[in-house]
Amino acid sequence: MTLMRADKLLASAGVGTRTEVKKIIKAGRFKRDEVPVRNPEEKLDPETMKLSLDDTPFCFAANEYWILNKPAGVLSATEDRRHETVISYMGLQRKGLAPCGRLDIDTEGLLLVTDDGALVHRLLAPSKRVPKQYEVHYTGTLPPDAAAQIAAGMTLEDGTRFLPGQLDTSDNPALLTIFEGKFHEVKRMFAALGCPVEKLRRLSMGPLRLSDLGLKTGEFRKLSPAEESSLLAFASAGNAAVPFSFEAYDAVIFDLDGTLVDSMGHWKEIDRIYLARFGIEAPENLSQLLGGMGIGEVADYFQRHFHIPDSKEKMLRDWEELSMERYAKDTPLKPGVLPFLRELRRRKCKLAIATSNARPMVDAVLKAHGIASYFDAIVVGTDVEKGKPNPEIYLRAAERLGAEPSRCAVFEDLPEGIQAGQRAGMRVYAVEDSFSEPLRAEKMQLAFAMIKDYRELWQTKENTR
Repeated sequence: MTLMRADKLLASAGVGTRTEVKKIIKAGRFKRDEVPVRNPEEKLDPETMKLSLDDTPFCFAANEYWILNKPAGVLSATEDRRHETVISYMGLQRKGLAPCGRLDIDTEGLLLVTDDGALVHRLLAPSKRVPKQYEVHYTGTLPPDAAAQIAAGMTLEDGTRFLPGQLDTSDNPALLTIFEGKFHEVKRMFAALGCPVEKLRRLSMGPLRLSDLGLKTGEFRKLSPAEESSLLAFASAGNAAVPFSFEAYDAVIFDLDGTLVDSMGHWKEIDRIYLARFGIEAPENLSQLLGGMGIGEVADYFQRHFHIPDSKEKMLRDWEELSMERYAKDTPLKPGVLPFLRELRRRKCKLAIATSNARPMVDAVLKAHGIASYFDAIVVGTDVEKGKPNPEIYLRAAERLGAEPSRCAVFEDLPEGIQAGQRAGMRVYAVEDSFSEPLRAEKMQLAFAMIKDYRELWQTKENTR
């Protein structure tokens, strides 16, 4: 930690004003290693030095993190002449503490109070898409397509646009998850739906949930070290939760390798073994060079660049022979795939696979995991003329499902696949994969959002309250 002046250290901790703490120091009440600190300008390191105030250990953290279950009638501000603020309500004295975002004066629920400005920025920036879930009590009857409207991203009559959100209307109060924090956002959305909000309560923000914090309305406390670590890890990881709404899509289409299954490493090894038969050393970047190509296009590439003398048909048979056992016995599903497929099926969503791979490998891995029955259509590289980033394979999958491209979500692990889905007019989610880690920044820039685990995509009432 950076050295701090003694007077600034005490003032920052809320002990008093600069004038007051100077009097405390001159009176010998503040000590370092049991020796009074006489000079207000003396530089101290609170992490390594033994400090005390009035013979009581004095601890100073670089930042503080408080959580409040805000009651109605308290203003989300540091000071106000007319209303009680969260700072005065909590009796906080430390300088710099402020609420992370604003809850309306009549809104209740979870509110973080901290002096960590970098964290506040990461949690509130719309580009970070940090989820905030609300319990919404409303009057009237929501239109049948309310969830779909919010999932598509609402535009109000005044031109205000909101990011896509998630709305569960199975009960009143409804559960709404938003990924930004515009002025009166929840109330304005519900008013546009013809259902004014009667009462609003925030249930969660990022990894913080009222149900986990054990606070009744009006109660507050510091975050525990474990809660603090979890919050900071969440913020530093970027998009740890992803805006996905089941109501926004009639169909979901998956790439296979690196997206549904963790198989990209297989192909690096298969290419190495295959080229070695001809005395050729596989280039380190070969897999990246082949990204998105259909298997027939890969065969053409090998014939042109490596001068393979075999026919394309023989090459495909050899690759199939090398890969079948790996796909049948040594290809795990990506994290969270199975529960996500089950949830999609439960919601009557149509599913397809659109892969540059060959059909035998697809069948082998689906059979190995017992998930073939989840998919209504499978389109492989030999079913289309052009590989990714051409959109043909995704358009063909949508056609077989009978789904409009604009109502399809795509999951992909490579930039070429992301571009193919986008060019097909679909919303594309990138999936993290160790093989494509060097392409992570490009994937994040291209895709609507990125996930590491499919369980990041949705929450239910049972696990959020």
